[in-house]
Amino acid sequence: MGVLSGFFPPTLPPAFEYPLDDGLRVLLRPIRREDAPRLQEGFRGLSKLARRRRFLDHVDELSEEQLAAFTSTDDADHVAWGALNLERPDEPGIGVARYVRLADDPQAADVAIVIADEYQGRGTGFVLQACLHLCAHRAGIRTFYYDVLSDNERIIKHLKLMGAEHAGRADNIDRLRLPVYSRAWDVPDGNEIGRRFAATFRRLRSVTPASP
Repeated sequence: MGVLSGFFPPTLPPAFEYPLDDGLRVLLRPIRREDAPRLQEGFRGLSKLARRRRFLDHVDELSEEQLAAFTSTDDADHVAWGALNLERPDEPGIGVARYVRLADDPQAADVAIVIADEYQGRGTGFVLQACLHLCAHRAGIRTFYYDVLSDNERIIKHLKLMGAEHAGRADNIDRLRLPVYSRAWDVPDGNEIGRRFAATFRRLRSVTPASP
């Protein structure tokens, strides 16, 4: 569809293959309850810095309550997508992104993303976030909030280049507000990060469905 593809929201299959920036084939699918052991193993493989930046504190192990909460999704109020390396099926996973709708603002949700250290910078975060945006928009959510440690300047800059604005700061945590996008046309493309994110929406129009 060429340029016109940016006007229309992609429709996500239940699971699909997707090539990262370096050509690595990954499987994208929603997180399920049986993924709890994978999440625990993947968490153990994160660096201490990555754990701190994801949980905004020092956490050494995910509790049973946390694992249950992370895997109890409903396709509307709580959505989580994961990425798996198809060339290394025994690995716990590449990354996870999730949102939870805010109880006091049903058109907004909190977002959290974690990418395994060795897979950062390869495009996994873009495609996982795009999946969240598409699911959230379909569920009537129009605003995403991200809580980021104030010293994580790279991610704060990254989100701002995608269109985020500061929504507050407390206890060395910055809260950023980002519109929920449903098509490439809506994504700011005046910088490299925005262009890459917009391109991800276009690429999602032609993914290969896979067995979940």
